[in-house]
Amino acid sequence: MNIKPIQHWNSLNSAFKALVVLLLMLGIFFRFASLAERPYWHDETYTLLRVSGYTIADITTQLFNGQLIDRSELLKFQQIAPEKNWLDMIRSLITEEPHRAPLYYTIVQGWMRWFGSDVIVMRSLSALISLLVFPALYWLCVELFMQPFTAWIAILLMAVSPFHVYYAQEVREYSLWTVTILLMSAALLRAIRVQTKAAWSVYSITIISSLYTLILSAPLVASHLIHVLQTQKKRAFLKALLLSESIALPWLSFTLINYSQVKLMSAWMFQPIPIQELLRHWLTNFQFVFLTENLTGRLNWLFVSALVLLVTLAIKSLIQHSPKAIWGFVVLLTLPLFLSVAIPDLVWGGLRSTNSRYFVPSYLGIQLAVAHWFATRIQLQNRLQQIYWKFVLFAVLTAGVLSCSVQVFQNQMSEDKVMASLINRSQSAIVISNEVSYQGGGTIGDILALSHLVHPKTQFQLVIQPQVPLIPNQPNIYLYKPLTYLKQELQQSYQLQAIYKDKLFRLLPNPK
Repeated sequence: MNIKPIQHWNSLNSAFKALVVLLLMLGIFFRFASLAERPYWHDETYTLLRVSGYTIADITTQLFNGQLIDRSELLKFQQIAPEKNWLDMIRSLITEEPHRAPLYYTIVQGWMRWFGSDVIVMRSLSALISLLVFPALYWLCVELFMQPFTAWIAILLMAVSPFHVYYAQEVREYSLWTVTILLMSAALLRAIRVQTKAAWSVYSITIISSLYTLILSAPLVASHLIHVLQTQKKRAFLKALLLSESIALPWLSFTLINYSQVKLMSAWMFQPIPIQELLRHWLTNFQFVFLTENLTGRLNWLFVSALVLLVTLAIKSLIQHSPKAIWGFVVLLTLPLFLSVAIPDLVWGGLRSTNSRYFVPSYLGIQLAVAHWFATRIQLQNRLQQIYWKFVLFAVLTAGVLSCSVQVFQNQMSEDKVMASLINRSQSAIVISNEVSYQGGGTIGDILALSHLVHPKTQFQLVIQPQVPLIPNQPNIYLYKPLTYLKQELQQSYQLQAIYKDKLFRLLPNPK
C-alpha cells in the first residue's frame, strides 16, 4: 500500500477541501483561544508542583503550620527554583504519584525552564502537542482502513471534538497520551504490514513513549497482543514487546512497590455512587466526544439518543462489512480500558469510570468507527443517500463547532474564580484553610489554584487537621473550604457568614 496524502488531497473535490481547511483552522483556533481565561484547577496545580520538583509533604510541612504566609510562598512551590532539577521531579513522582509516568513532566519542565510558568505559556505546550494528533490520526486511518477519505473525516471529527479541545488546553498529560496511543496503534499496523526490523523498532519506541506518558496504556498494549495473536506475525511482535516492556519495567516497578501511595492519591475514586448516577456519567462522557456536556433538558437527551444510535450503527456496520482484522482492532481499542475501569465500579462500587479523561482509547475507537461509517455512506452510489449522510455529517460537525465555541468562550467562570473575586474585594485579605494530613487528601490542590487568582497582598493561614489557627485580630478574614472540625471550632468564637455556598465564609466577631 502506498497512499500519498498530497495525491489524495488533490483528488478531493473543492467543497470538501474547503471544509477540511476551515475546520482544521477552527480546531487549531479553539485549542489556542482563551488559554488564560479558564483558571488553573486542582489537577493542573499538581502538575506544576511535580514539575517544580516539590512534593505535597514538602509544602504541607513548610506552610501548613498556622503561620501567616504571603501568596508568593504558595506560588513558589509551583515554579522551578534554581536548586531544583530533573531528579527532584522524578523523586516527587516516585514518592507520591508513581502511577503518573515522567515523560510529559520532563517535557513540561524543560518548557518551563525556557519560557516560564505563565498560564498561557504552560497551556500552549499542551495545545502544541495536541496538533500532532492530526498527522497521527491520518496515519492510523490509512493503515487501518486503507481509505484516505476516512482519514480526512476522522480529522474533521477530531478538530471540533469538545473533549479533545478541552484536554488540549489543560496542563496535564492527556493530549500527549492521545498522540502516543495513535502513534502506537499506527506503528503496530505498519509493522504487521511491512515486517521489517525498523518498523518493529518504531513500534517498540511508541510503546515506551505511551507507557512513560501514562501507565493506563498497559491495557492497550494487552489488546495489541490479542490482535497479533490472531495473525502469523507473533515472533516479531513479542520481540518488540519484550524490548519495550524491559525499558518500561523500572517505572512499572516503582508503581507496584509504592502501590499504597497510589491508593492514597486515588482514594477519591472509591467513594460510593448510585448505579443510575454512574450510568448518567457514562452517557455524559460519551456525549462529550461530539457535543458539549453542559446542555440540559429534553433537547440534550434528544442529541444523546441520536449520538448513541449513530455510534451503534457505525460499529454494527464496521463489524458486518469489514474484515475481522479491521473491526477487531477498533473493538480492542475501544473496550479493554473502559471495561477494566467500569467493571470494578459496578462490582465493588466507586467512581473511577466517571472520569472521561481515562478513556481516550475508547473515544478514539468510537471516532474511528463513526468516521468509517460516514465515509462509506457518503460514497454510496445512491445520490439521495449521499446527500442525506452529508447532511448528517454536517450536523455533527456543526454541533462540535458550537460546542467548542461555548466551551472556549462561555465556560470561563469557575467556582474558584468566583470565590477569588469575592476575596479580592478586600485589599488585604487573610484566607484560612486546612488539609486532612501532611500527605494531602483534598484541599491542597484547590488552595494552590486559588493562589493564582487572589490579590498579591492576600495572605494565607493554613493548618493540618486537627490543628486550629490562632486568628489574628484583623478584618477581612475568610474561611476557604473548611473541614467540619475547623468550622465547629471557629463557630465557638466567630460568626461564619456564608458568602459562597458552603465553600467560602467570612469570619465576623460574635456580638457581645
